[in-house]
Amino acid sequence: MAIFYEAEVPIEALNAFVRELPMDSNLGLSNLFPTEFHDDNKVSFAELTRTNRVAQYRSFDGRVHVSSRDGASEGEIGLLPLSSSLNMGEYERLQLEFARTGGTNVRLMENAIYRDAEQLVGEVRNRVELAWGDVLSDGVLTIAEGGLGGTAGTLDFGVPGDQKVTVTTGWSDPDAGTPLSDLQAIVDAYVDRNGFAPGGILTPNVVQRRLRRSKEIIEALYGTTSGRNNVRMDEVADLLSSELQGIDLLLPYDSSFSVNGVTTRTLPADKVILLPPNVADLGHTAYGVTVTALELMRSTKVEFSFEDAPGIVGIVNKSDGIPFRQDVQVDAVAMPVLTRPELLAIVDSEP
Repeated sequence: MAIFYEAEVPIEALNAFVRELPMDSNLGLSNLFPTEFHDDNKVSFAELTRTNRVAQYRSFDGRVHVSSRDGASEGEIGLLPLSSSLNMGEYERLQLEFARTGGTNVRLMENAIYRDAEQLVGEVRNRVELAWGDVLSDGVLTIAEGGLGGTAGTLDFGVPGDQKVTVTTGWSDPDAGTPLSDLQAIVDAYVDRNGFAPGGILTPNVVQRRLRRSKEIIEALYGTTSGRNNVRMDEVADLLSSELQGIDLLLPYDSSFSVNGVTTRTLPADKVILLPPNVADLGHTAYGVTVTALELMRSTKVEFSFEDAPGIVGIVNKSDGIPFRQDVQVDAVAMPVLTRPELLAIVDSEP
């Protein structure tokens, strides 16, 4: 396949289009984290061991205490490519129809390219959203597609072990489950390490319904003789804020995608994710430079500079062999990156 520079939509216009498409509001995780662009397909970050040190009192003529610096080790990860194409999209169907009827409406061909590109950008972003759900679920990005698998497709960001816990008694048991106590324990570990509490809790709706029916939570709100079997979600949120050192945001999140014909949840139904007050401190979506972008840079047929290279790229492909093909392709190098994994805490609410 080769880039079709003579397609009805110029390369510059197509790439301006794919990069200006707004993010779908349903991509809750991708909208939650910031996006950064990298020009070398690698992300370097310092994994800091932060300690809540204190100054020392001294006499007026005493020696000034010399503190210690936080330890840091430089880490570097390589970004992974992902792409999608429509081998028999609307663009190619129109070409076939025009060949049959002698049609000459170029505007229809242009619109077909744009529509195919829009669908493909959505597919790339959907895959990044799935990757975010994967990373937030256990602190590990696991990819088993496109020839990746095993250690080649696994990237552990190093979330501390005491911030990844599985409860002893599942929260689906309203009488025996202890969600308030479980959350208090992991928040205490989080505060001990970071010096501040998480700012919000991200969890599927099924977990929030279980919190509303939890005997422990109902009794914390209304006492042991209330006779209630559920409470309102805003009451749960207020209780967690008061008991968990000021957590002020309880975010419901439910999303799923079709993966090879199988409906796949972005975030497992039993996970509870604790996020820092400023989510951008935890990580970002990193976009790098695709091989397609490098090819455009080398070409004399299009204006595409090194500064333009990072990010999603859209092209029209054309094959000279048999079978002859002409299709729209969207290419990207992108993945979630946790730059400070110690700011993430994860609870599996079912053993």
